[in-house]
Amino acid sequence: MGIRERKEREVETRRKLILTAATDLFFRNGFSRVTLDDIASAIEFSKGTIYNHFSSKEEIFASILLEHLNILLVSLKDAAAAGRDTSERLQNATKAYVRFYRERQEYFRLLFFIDHVSDRERIPDALLKDIRLLKIACLGELQNIVKAGLRSGEVGSGRSSAQVSLILWGMLNGIIQLAESRQIKEESLDRLIGVGFEIVLDGLKNPAE
Repeated sequence: MGIRERKEREVETRRKLILTAATDLFFRNGFSRVTLDDIASAIEFSKGTIYNHFSSKEEIFASILLEHLNILLVSLKDAAAAGRDTSERLQNATKAYVRFYRERQEYFRLLFFIDHVSDRERIPDALLKDIRLLKIACLGELQNIVKAGLRSGEVGSGRSSAQVSLILWGMLNGIIQLAESRQIKEESLDRLIGVGFEIVLDGLKNPAE
């Protein structure tokens, strides 16, 4: 390994250490209570070393979200590709979304928190744009399934793929937020999402079916 490659690997290793430490601190103490000094202290780095990789705490936060949004997008793509028809593909994507929530609840919460960060101006515009585009891409996976259903005739003509995907997206997030706020029990999550999914599917069918 050459000197350049070794330095690049060291830079990436330090970056991952910063992101891992910051993620742990954000979860344990809350985003607003964590400082760059806290992050540096957790991994015995100087504050200057943190600044070599990130311009602010907000940029670290946004970078964490971006990484896990990519994971969610891949999960939705894989789930949708595995289905035999529109119903199964939508169901697979729904299950993948709920699985992401269950396996990465802390990251899931941060996905919604990003819209309420007070110092958003301290996040590079390019990073905010990437996050927004990835959120749109995740929603777009649902929309692509509905579009394919329209082409195959499985979805009633006249339906808007954009509206249907937004309704499904809103239903999923709404029920998950009920669980997050403890208005429903965790064990009720799958049952309620299943009922909501059936309602959406019934509304997608052609009138003759």
